[in-house]
Amino acid sequence: MRNRERWVADTLVELSDTLAPALDPKNYWLRVANRYAQLVTSSSVRLTAVGDRADRPIVVHTDERLEYPPLGDVLAEEGPGIDCHDDDAPVVNVALDEAETRWERLVPAALALGFRTAHAFPFSRREDVIGEVTILTTEAAPLPVADLRMAIAFADAATIGMLNHRAIAGLTRTSEQLQGALDSRVIIEQAKGLVSARLEIDPADAFLVLRHFARSHNRRLSEVCDLLVSRRMTASDLVGSLPHRATRPDRRR
Repeated sequence: MRNRERWVADTLVELSDTLAPALDPKNYWLRVANRYAQLVTSSSVRLTAVGDRADRPIVVHTDERLEYPPLGDVLAEEGPGIDCHDDDAPVVNVALDEAETRWERLVPAALALGFRTAHAFPFSRREDVIGEVTILTTEAAPLPVADLRMAIAFADAATIGMLNHRAIAGLTRTSEQLQGALDSRVIIEQAKGLVSARLEIDPADAFLVLRHFARSHNRRLSEVCDLLVSRRMTASDLVGSLPHRATRPDRRR
């Protein structure tokens, strides 16, 4: 009993530990699926979760029979996973030989492979449903109450863990984008000052020179400015892009 309690505690910690920036969502969900396979005796697991794109969900399995036809195709269209996702509620202890009218295509395919009972749990938090796990077992016995509670706890931990990861990843991307924009702006201002001083034109015209050169050479403005600031290009290289209105001051006395 003590070992099982330790295993449950370790699992909850593992499923909650999603703050690493390099976390691979597919590998994470596969670990979740494997934990369910360990929790429920004689089971095969299929897990579906939201991916980076709505039309490309993440799907992982602990048993290739749930991946390939006929069962794989059917589970994508009907079964306990679809029901629990739509209702945002667990589906437990469904005897497959009594569910033919409920899942007309799934039941014959599952029974033919020796499965007897079906369960499913949604990964949801408030109104955000990000996936579900389907569990098919070869045993007819119902899921023990303790295992049922742990299955729900695993789903909650995985949901919170992945939502936290997505939130942090989003903040990280935003921060990187803002920092990139700031860095680019600093380089542009430095390049404007350099061109203004070297070509003896005002900063507004210096910006026009830089922009015209970048467009005419099919290069990004920030790239041209970086070349100037890093001295891999000189202001003289831009003379051909000098605007007509930009005139150098007459220094003759």
